Amino acid sequence: MGFWNLFKNKESATIEVLQNEQEQAVDMQPDNLVKKTSNDDGNALIIRYGTGMPIDLIYKFLKEDYETKGYEDAMSNPDMSYKGMNMQMIKSTLEVKFRQVRLRYTDNLRTIQFHISSRSNAGLVDVVKLLETQKETLMQHMDELTKMEQDFKAGLPYMNGMLLSYERGFLRGLAALSLGQIFL
Repeated sequence: MGFWNLFKNKESATIEVLQNEQEQAVDMQPDNLVKKTSNDDGNALIIRYGTGMPIDLIYKFLKEDYETKGYEDAMSNPDMSYKGMNMQMIKSTLEVKFRQVRLRYTDNLRTIQFHISSRSNAGLVDVVKLLETQKETLMQHMDELTKMEQDFKAGLPYMNGMLLSYERGFLRGLAALSLGQIFL
């Protein structure tokens, strides 16, 4: 890591213009989501968003297309108990992701705390301050993760939208099956 990379803010959105790129693409990197779009003058805009931190795993899971999945599931098996099982699997998968992310943050906090202690003993005040800032960021993410988990258990819409989306898709699939059989 270069010296100037220490001062980069990973949480801020950046926009870069690239010359002579015509294609559109979405690049899923483990730490950032990069979207490339072409504008009228032939230049491409790159927009980076997300924190590049483990909590992005939860946000990515919440944004997936569950309506299409529900529709396809209804087309393959229009049984309502199948829908219930799949919705339960979505919930379980999110709970596992919460645990994965929490474990990752806990490990990162333990590592940072070790470095804070050892660098403090060495008298590296600036490095300790930087590590303490990173620790605060991790703690804020852990607090947000806890809040999201509580909101999920409480059934708040922003955390259960994926289940509503799946159900809507499943119902659309059932309707499509019925209309297809009636008009044949």
